[in-house]
Amino acid sequence: MGATGVAGAHGSGAMAIGRVNESGSRAPRDPLRAVRLLTNVFAWLGGAALVGNLLVAGNGIARVVLAAVVLLVLGSWWVRPRYDGWAVAVVEGVATAGAVLVLPAAQPVLAFLFGATTRRALHGGPWRYPVKSLVGLGGYAGGLGLSLSRLDRVDPDVVMAAVMPLLGLVIGTFALHETVRAVRAEQTARRTVGALLEATPVGLALLDENGTPRLHNARAREMFGWGDDAGTVVCPHGVGIVGCRDGCVVDPVEVEPRDGLVLSVHTGPVEQDTGPDHTVVAAVDVSGRRQWEQALRDKAERDELTGLASRAHFLHLVREAMGAETVVGLLVVDLDRFKDVNDADGHEVGDRYLQAAAARVRSALPPRAVAGRLGGDEFAVLAPGFDVRDTVRLAKSVLQSLNGAAEPFAASVGAAVSQAGADAAGLLRDADTAMYVAKRDGGNRVRQFRREMGEQALARQRDKADLRTAIDGGELVVHYQPIVDLATSAVTSAEALVRWQRPGRGLLGPDAFIGLAEETGLIVPLGEKVLEAACGQAVRWNGEGRSLGVTVNVSTRELATPGFLPRLDRVITSAGLAPNRLTVEVTESVWADEPAMRSLVAVREAGIRVALDDFGTGYSSLSYLQRYPFDVVKIDRSFTGALGRNGRTEGVIRCIIALAEVLGAKTVAEGIETPEQADWLRDAGCSYAQGYLFGRPADAAEWKAAASTGW
Repeated sequence: MGATGVAGAHGSGAMAIGRVNESGSRAPRDPLRAVRLLTNVFAWLGGAALVGNLLVAGNGIARVVLAAVVLLVLGSWWVRPRYDGWAVAVVEGVATAGAVLVLPAAQPVLAFLFGATTRRALHGGPWRYPVKSLVGLGGYAGGLGLSLSRLDRVDPDVVMAAVMPLLGLVIGTFALHETVRAVRAEQTARRTVGALLEATPVGLALLDENGTPRLHNARAREMFGWGDDAGTVVCPHGVGIVGCRDGCVVDPVEVEPRDGLVLSVHTGPVEQDTGPDHTVVAAVDVSGRRQWEQALRDKAERDELTGLASRAHFLHLVREAMGAETVVGLLVVDLDRFKDVNDADGHEVGDRYLQAAAARVRSALPPRAVAGRLGGDEFAVLAPGFDVRDTVRLAKSVLQSLNGAAEPFAASVGAAVSQAGADAAGLLRDADTAMYVAKRDGGNRVRQFRREMGEQALARQRDKADLRTAIDGGELVVHYQPIVDLATSAVTSAEALVRWQRPGRGLLGPDAFIGLAEETGLIVPLGEKVLEAACGQAVRWNGEGRSLGVTVNVSTRELATPGFLPRLDRVITSAGLAPNRLTVEVTESVWADEPAMRSLVAVREAGIRVALDDFGTGYSSLSYLQRYPFDVVKIDRSFTGALGRNGRTEGVIRCIIALAEVLGAKTVAEGIETPEQADWLRDAGCSYAQGYLFGRPADAAEWKAAASTGW
């Protein structure tokens, strides 16, 4: 069995299929029209013949009257073509009976009856036709019976000759009526299907063996640019008509008939009783889906602030390059004294500073190199195929580009080249180590990673030992930042933030040691210390008459550690804190760790609230939000910091708030620094907020003093 199908490349050329044959747009011809015309002609001829036979058969008054009656019936046909009058049917029966009685032969009467019944079969309704037809046929049978009753002897052959045509007429006209009903039902079905096809958003077409559309709906004409006038079909660029055997269905292909329109085209064979098989084509407009998918990819792969590759996507590119190249160069670029700029001029100026620096880094790159933002003021450059000399030369070019700006940027650049057996994390670590050496040496310089930089690893070990001592020796302190109900401006809870009071180094923020704790596994005992301090402080606040909850950050590694839930339960029970007064805060990275997710589900089942931090900054997945419900969704400061400056970001924030509301979760906006930001978030429906506007992180004593004077 042969069939045709549409197949081809995902062509980028215009899909100008051109004009379709005129038959594709005209309404189908009524198949009963010719039959109706022929039966009308035969009915009139039969009536005329009956009138003639009645007139020439003699001059009797009865025959003249019967002829007049038949003419009256014919006239009613002319006046009322639908032929559904009951009076006409009765008169017709009387005329038929009389004609049988006065005529010597039944053939003219049968011809008249045949014309009448076939007309009624074509025009009459489903139940009126049989009843009305029986009137005329009954008149014939009655007249025939009376004629035979007057004979002395009835010849069976005569009876058969008169009755059998009547039976044939009955069967034939009833068969015709059923055929007409079937045709009309098919016409109704065609109209219904046609209406459905025209209403569907899918473009549908039937192609012949040459690929010419024979049937199609309006959506197909719109998609493929077909016209209604006659013309030949021009095959689209990049898409051909190819043979398809054994009833196969061609896999859907995506084509672009014109800019901005992307169609997913499905094809399959349609078997024909005679002649070559045809092909059915179904085209779905996937332009919106493609745009949505591209937007999601851009969101995941691009840093929103700088337009460079995001950290996750950049590391993915590094892994790909190391799998494909024998040598790979990597740079880590850290802006010097960026914190001073951010603290002195604010986040808005800091963001513009980062954007300008990213543009300078990008401008210095050769074609194959890729730049990414690792986070904060730290950038990275991937250079596939670059050896040590090329990588160092590229590092100097990047630094020169930064220094040569109208407002120069100072930066520390670390360069590393992949070694045999190294992985992406190791290469990044080497470049990061070289960058720290450049920063230690005074900054604004390039350093190439060398093996003798092992002293950096030794320093890392010292930091690890010092951190372990800090955990056991009480050098860790917990500060608390207020979380405010935007509707009432009341402080409802606090987020616990750990600090390290390191001898000789002062008070260190979490960025200085949390990464080390994660890497070395010290995050587990460190996290337990923070939980103990935070739960105990919440109980003390409640004892002082302040009903406050407390939020504690918990890392994915902590959650994935066996025994996390029993340890958490022990801490809460020991402190005497109600489970619903504690909120465990996690990041989106937890979704990539199944043991951590199981632990998080158990935490929530224990009555402890769960918050999702930095929502939207990583690989957010709505399916995870649906499977693992959260009580709180935190809006990252990278979004709130753009309020008043970026309409698209404001739209994203509104979407996050609406999504949280649908999922039954509250929202907490981070990094709020101005009353205008707070007002906007309150109007947008955000539940809570935290930031310098409401209070900086402070220890318990400072909190007590602040509470006495009012937040």
